[in-house]
Amino acid sequence: MNWIKGWDRQQAHLLPEQVEDYVSENNSVRFLEAFIESQDLKGAGFIFPKENAEGRGRPAYRPADLLKLYLYGYLHQIRSSRRLEEECRRNLEVMWLMGKLEPDFKTIADFRKDNAAAFKGVVRQFNKICQDLGLFGKELLAIDGTKIKGQNARDQNWSQSKLEKQLKQAEEKLEEYMRALEQADAKEALVSKSPTAQELKDKIQKLKERQTKVEQRLEKLQQSGESQLSATDPDSRGMKGNSGHLVGYNVQGAVDAKHHLLVVLEATNIGADQGQLATVAQSAKEALQIEKAQVLADGGYYKNQDIKDCQDMGLEPYVPEVQNSPSQRAGLYGKEDFQYEASTNTYWCPAGEQLKFRRKTHDKGNILFNYDNPKACAKCPLKQKCTESKHRTVSRWEHEERIERMKRTMAAAPDKIKLRKTLIEHPWGTIKWLLPGGFLLRGLKKVTAEVSLVHWAYNFKRALAVVGLKRLLEVVKVGQKQSVCPA
Repeated sequence: MNWIKGWDRQQAHLLPEQVEDYVSENNSVRFLEAFIESQDLKGAGFIFPKENAEGRGRPAYRPADLLKLYLYGYLHQIRSSRRLEEECRRNLEVMWLMGKLEPDFKTIADFRKDNAAAFKGVVRQFNKICQDLGLFGKELLAIDGTKIKGQNARDQNWSQSKLEKQLKQAEEKLEEYMRALEQADAKEALVSKSPTAQELKDKIQKLKERQTKVEQRLEKLQQSGESQLSATDPDSRGMKGNSGHLVGYNVQGAVDAKHHLLVVLEATNIGADQGQLATVAQSAKEALQIEKAQVLADGGYYKNQDIKDCQDMGLEPYVPEVQNSPSQRAGLYGKEDFQYEASTNTYWCPAGEQLKFRRKTHDKGNILFNYDNPKACAKCPLKQKCTESKHRTVSRWEHEERIERMKRTMAAAPDKIKLRKTLIEHPWGTIKWLLPGGFLLRGLKKVTAEVSLVHWAYNFKRALAVVGLKRLLEVVKVGQKQSVCPA
């Protein structure tokens, strides 16, 4: 039978005489080359090695070349400095991109470590290209967070309650061993399988050493003022992710609705999304340089002050309220069952009674106004459905009209909140694909560098799919003609 045959390994062949011939005209690495060469990396904050005036020693690698290597690596799930070093010797695209340079893994790793903050500037410049191409709609944004594993095992992360529990267990076990030691001699003669006195002493010694370590960790945690202590990556925190508990970081993102491009991508070690809506929204507003937009988020972001802050900055939030009041959990009437009348500054209850303003209180920095009607509650036929107390009190935040404004806006567009999932889940899926196994680096500063690199990689993939390589290259070449910047 005839088969397709490969080349004879001993046969000499004439390979292309130029490295240029190894990379086709429609290869995406051509954009990496053009894009990085057009950037002012020194202005972006990249560290440039000082040249030796006497010309001694080996010259350093250009930051532009090492940056190209990292952008290519994160674009193809190659993040390890050792693997990147290997790619320089075996990957034809990398050989073309690097001009056959072969930096060692230490040089590659140090570049990422030393320029962690500067990678954000590269993302900003690429997003500017996307803005010039009209890829950002700047009208509707979706905000969400995802938990990504860090370089810290679960058993190397402790909270105060976890340490106190370990300490209590150690003390109980120590008491058990001490009682057993007192009876060891008598038992040793009768039960051959029982631990000997020496074995018990060894166990007690190991237990005391463990107890000392737990006490030291507890003291260190209390002195730090933090809620958790992590041994391998001190900045990582234990948090609940979609697939269970993990130790890592909470990555917050804002996605533009037009082409699902990421406007903002930031890492934080705060496990909860609540309290982060206004911060991410502000960053997105500054990145897009807009005055107004609509912002979608899930109920985990619901916080009165954040909603007001978003409205103050011109970003109209759409955030569903989480029903978690004590009354609703008990199956009683919720606050939404009471209607506020602004003209009289009163509430009307489900029974048709009027609740008047009673007092002003302060709760966690918020000013609240309380309304009630004890006389009406005393004889109300609906009391069992309303409250378990003597009478029902309704609290109103001093800026409650902002919450009511958002509710009216959401009621007028009920389908809009459903868009959030369709907008944000696609970027999260791609980002986790670009970060197999979680973050490779330790510490919030270095993790931020990884976040910037995957931000760039994701947006480049999206822009490439939307407008194509040819159009991206055209925009970069126009920029090069207008301003020639050193790299």
